[in-house]
Amino acid sequence: MGVFMKKRLACIAAKIPDGIGMIDVGTDHGYLPVALAKRGYKGALYASDIGEGPLQTARQHAQEAGAADQIGFLCCDGLALCPPQQVDCIVIAGMGGDTISGILDRADWCMDPRYLLILQPMTRAEVLRYWLIYNEFEITGEDLVEDGGILYSVITARFGGRTVLNDAELYTGSRILLAAHPLYSRLWEIQNRRFQKMLAALRTSGAGDADGRLALCETICRQLEEMRP
Repeated sequence: MGVFMKKRLACIAAKIPDGIGMIDVGTDHGYLPVALAKRGYKGALYASDIGEGPLQTARQHAQEAGAADQIGFLCCDGLALCPPQQVDCIVIAGMGGDTISGILDRADWCMDPRYLLILQPMTRAEVLRYWLIYNEFEITGEDLVEDGGILYSVITARFGGRTVLNDAELYTGSRILLAAHPLYSRLWEIQNRRFQKMLAALRTSGAGDADGRLALCETICRQLEEMRP
């Protein structure tokens, strides 16, 4: 996929099917659309970023790779300038789950089964999964990739359909989709350690459970135990 593709982006790129077109939201250095252009992707390619500086860097990388004439560069907030009829795959990676949710929320045209969403939250993946479920997206795939010693989730989704997750799965992703994944055990250990530590702190704080945090944490710990790999 090119000498500058890290594991995280290579995992995303492998999920992008040939189609009408793809937009990489928050493209930063433009590595993903450049890699697709070099791969021989036949559809339209767009790279968007809210900052002109990163977009100029992306243009430079595309020029150096001989792919500048294959990519449309859009300086905008999220999907604001994306032409809906020219894409069928939307990639939003490298942001917090709350930020990704906000971008999708402001582009209601993506609530259409024609669009494949490939989403890679850096933090607050539970917020993104909740948003997808609440807005009637089906989470069709969950993947895990380790890059630089950090474990990342890669979520694929499409509007229409039904996804049911328990409270713990909002944090881990669907056990059904991930149980056979070689990195699932590590993901489970990270989240179990996180919530066991939180539970111990809540129980010793003496603050009671006026806001329901203790009960929710107990529920998540119990569900995680049931999901033990």
